[in-house]
Amino acid sequence: MVSYRIRRLHAPGEPARRYHLFDRADQLLLVADLASPWLPADEPPQVRFARPDGERVASMDLPRPTDRRPEKQQNYAVIYEHAVYALITAPVRPPSGTTTPLTPLGSGVVWPFGRLMIEVEGHRWLALRWRDGDGPLLVLYDAAAAGLSLNVDRDSSDLPEPIGLLEVGAGEYDFDLTLPVGHLEQGPLLGLALVFLADSS
Repeated sequence: MVSYRIRRLHAPGEPARRYHLFDRADQLLLVADLASPWLPADEPPQVRFARPDGERVASMDLPRPTDRRPEKQQNYAVIYEHAVYALITAPVRPPSGTTTPLTPLGSGVVWPFGRLMIEVEGHRWLALRWRDGDGPLLVLYDAAAAGLSLNVDRDSSDLPEPIGLLEVGAGEYDFDLTLPVGHLEQGPLLGLALVFLADSS
């Protein structure tokens, strides 16, 4: 497993959001910010990913508030080198039959989704929101290898071993991220996109 640490550089709930991703040696690898203030008014909100020197490497469009419909799933495309690097699918409502409401994050904001399907570099992963407030924010599973669908029960006893975790950080870092070694060439990019979605209000 490879580990990263993420620092939030804004107060929860602020419209301008920024994050820094570090490796375990505390080297800054990647920066993300919500670039909407710099975009024309008719453009959708966008997350910008950049190297520490400011060179833009990728982006992720976000839905406009008027585009969000409770009956539709939302797709987030991470664009890297002018192509879709990762597609993250988030159902807005829990799957049918789910009666338990989504749990609030520490900020008191109810998370807008409890699961994400991630298609990246030929892999298909499932990220499930942990129900217990003391557990990880996201638990990652290899959906293709285990035959998991987006509607899998989060409380199922036969879920496979996780391949990654996104957790609330300790000390000066807000999040800790663990990803499988050797699976992704751009793991920090996917990790920071997941942090941005998991920490959204």
